[in-house]
Amino acid sequence: MRRLTVRDVMSKPVVVIGVNNTLRDAAKKMAEEGIGSLVVVDEEGNVVGIVTERDVVDAVAKGVSYDAPVSEVMTPDVMTVTPETSVLKALEMMRMHGVRHLPVATDDELVGMVSLRDLAFAVAAEMVMNRLYELIREGLEEF
Repeated sequence: MRRLTVRDVMSKPVVVIGVNNTLRDAAKKMAEEGIGSLVVVDEEGNVVGIVTERDVVDAVAKGVSYDAPVSEVMTPDVMTVTPETSVLKALEMMRMHGVRHLPVATDDELVGMVSLRDLAFAVAAEMVMNRLYELIREGLEEF
């Protein structure tokens, strides 16, 4: 049985926000899109960071203005995975680095986003499918 990859569970398209947009803009965009993170891009469209719901909440709790640019609270070093990365490898990366979202990239472009929730559901589904496969196989062996 084929192992699940990030390609199987990633969200598309990637939702981005400009580096000079405000925390308010980021919060509004995440709420409208029903997502927990945005890739931050500069004026030329280059990826310069990622901002998450947790970043926005932490900033507000610390008294950062809603009108501050996302560049003040974003994580500048963006770790990515490829579409071919296994779900388990992506989960391990998240655990090791304490992140909940990973942009998915090929050599030259962002192609998706994967969240901890996406990966957890995928692992659970894979476990259920493997168990069903075993039960079916055992049932067939009895005939």
